[in-house]
Amino acid sequence: MAKLKVAVIGLRMGAAWATAAHTQPNTILSLVYDKFYAENDRINKSFFVDNQIPIAKSEEEVYASDADIVVIASPDHFHCEQSIKALRAGKHVACEKPLASNLDECRQIIAAVKESGKFFMTGQVCRYAPGFVLAKHLLAEGRIGELVYLESEHAQDYTHDLGFQNWRSDRAVNRHVLLSGGCHAMDLMRWLAGDPSEVFCYMNQKYLPDCPTPDTGVAVAKFPADVLGRVFVSVGVKRPYTMRTVINGTQGTIICDNTSEKIQICEASSCQAAQKLAFAEIPVQTASHNVASE
Repeated sequence: MAKLKVAVIGLRMGAAWATAAHTQPNTILSLVYDKFYAENDRINKSFFVDNQIPIAKSEEEVYASDADIVVIASPDHFHCEQSIKALRAGKHVACEKPLASNLDECRQIIAAVKESGKFFMTGQVCRYAPGFVLAKHLLAEGRIGELVYLESEHAQDYTHDLGFQNWRSDRAVNRHVLLSGGCHAMDLMRWLAGDPSEVFCYMNQKYLPDCPTPDTGVAVAKFPADVLGRVFVSVGVKRPYTMRTVINGTQGTIICDNTSEKIQICEASSCQAAQKLAFAEIPVQTASHNVASE
């Protein structure tokens, strides 16, 4: 079987995609493009130079190339336009999350996918993080009984993040934190519990006054089978990055995080009395951006 040729647009988040495409046995990294390639010192240019990866001079060069797959890893507000252009050029597309900036753009992408007949995926990396994959497997096995409630959080501090000083803080872009980061937590819960039938949200802004949208939010959702869930998202919270996730079932609890080398599981069936309930630890690999598996 011939190797698939992969082109990548956007080389900050796209660097991981580029590395994966270059190292996977069934793909070739054929071309990359970043509008600010020359002046952006945070792009690891030595990787592309050392491996003789062609650098496109324009987006159009990517769409006109012989790439089979185009990875869209540019800032959020470019996802819709670039995805549609790649699909119309006859490429399969892997687009970083979030899919787009609003519902109308999502519908435009869906229409373009149907029209093109090509494969399209959104890069929801939590579905490929080893700890979350194991948690889903344990839940499916019935290790903690019937699902009752789950919660997930996407919390980090953007105060000193270089990216926050440019497009993330651009009011014209209007990047919403519940969509940009919170989509990780909500998608993870959808993967575990199904699509919610009801959702409501509260937000506030006490950490980052210059952020164009509220910096902290909580969403509560009702999932199939009367399962309840909660999402917490913040880009100003004063703590290390986390995606701590808790899954409660009728017979136990699982606690996991894509930054941890272990997940915790408490199984009522393994305990003789309530006062003896305790967590056991299961080692896992940490791979919070496991794009190679994607």
